[in-house]
Amino acid sequence: MPDTNELSKYERVAAKFRQPQKEIGKEWFVLDGDRHLIEPLEAFTKYLDPEFKDRGPTIQVDNGGGIRFVLEGRMYQKPMGSGMGRPEGNSDYRPRGESLTQEEAIKHCWDMRDEDMDITGVDIGMWIPTAGLFLPDVEDINLQYALMRALNDWTGKDFAHNERHMWCGAVPLKVDLAVAEAKRCFQIGAKAMWLRPNIMHEVYWWKEDWDPFWKTLEELKMPLLFHEATGTYNATFSTDYKYDIYWMAHVASHPLEMCTALIGMLGHGVLERFPGLKVMMCEAGVTWVPYFLGRMDEHVDSRPPGEVALNNLPSETFRKQVCICAFEDDEPLLKETMEFMPGNVGYTSDYPHWDSSGISGVKRYLDEFPDLDSDMRNKFFSHNLIDAFQLDA
Repeated sequence: MPDTNELSKYERVAAKFRQPQKEIGKEWFVLDGDRHLIEPLEAFTKYLDPEFKDRGPTIQVDNGGGIRFVLEGRMYQKPMGSGMGRPEGNSDYRPRGESLTQEEAIKHCWDMRDEDMDITGVDIGMWIPTAGLFLPDVEDINLQYALMRALNDWTGKDFAHNERHMWCGAVPLKVDLAVAEAKRCFQIGAKAMWLRPNIMHEVYWWKEDWDPFWKTLEELKMPLLFHEATGTYNATFSTDYKYDIYWMAHVASHPLEMCTALIGMLGHGVLERFPGLKVMMCEAGVTWVPYFLGRMDEHVDSRPPGEVALNNLPSETFRKQVCICAFEDDEPLLKETMEFMPGNVGYTSDYPHWDSSGISGVKRYLDEFPDLDSDMRNKFFSHNLIDAFQLDA
């Protein structure tokens, strides 16, 4: 056996986490950057502080028969109107390609979380909430923070039962609380923190008053994951509010909201000010990125110097600090985008959501892109995500 000190960090991480029992892509070490919890009600109530117990979420059935969480008198996801969420509610999950109800999916994704990774060909994965993605919509900041603490505790203490299951903590939308929760989550095992890419409650986290949070993440070597979801009530100027039909709201929300977050992080200089901060952008496609990087660079070059407070081109900073996850193997121009930014695209399954690659995600990428060389495939399947999550072993 070679001395682990002589191995690269990629080899060390692979040696530690490789799963010899997995069934697909055994020759590749695969890190899944976006797997989703399907939270039971207890994920928000089991560890909820006693003073908030009577204000925790409940479950109700909407007029169309959809199962939804209820908080502060509102149903999640929003069942109708501008920027509506899924009409079927919290149901229709497809961990193995066939639809499951919420109750079935909760049990399946708990009981089979290791087996499904083995079948898929995934060695290690990052878990991100589903219903929890709506906690930033909660208006009472104290209740919002309490629910986030409860979810973070449940994820770290109950769900992530071994090191194969990495997880990220929810960020309350008040900077001092965000700093405190990042430090607490780090202590209980979180590998990252997550935010929605939207501006919620008019909290512009890319402005300098949020610098203490970004400094904390940089010091802890915890990346920030962005993840969108349709069906909110309090997003500011959200693109999906233009539509009252779900599929159109969903088409617009994920890439366009992620794009605005990327422009904000780069344009306001957050990543320049904190060069050790890594950012991960999930479930929004990747092929829009080259265009907007080029557009940002062109504006930085052509606008008056006093208007642009950056030392580097946005594309230069992006290439050093940002990773975008691809989860649709049939995305047009995906291979060309991977070649344009080979160090910035990582693999995800989006397991077990309705629009995910499903149980055969790794196989589909192997089949659809047979001519990728080994260097590019290693970057996509693990190296870029190892860099983004700042992993070592």
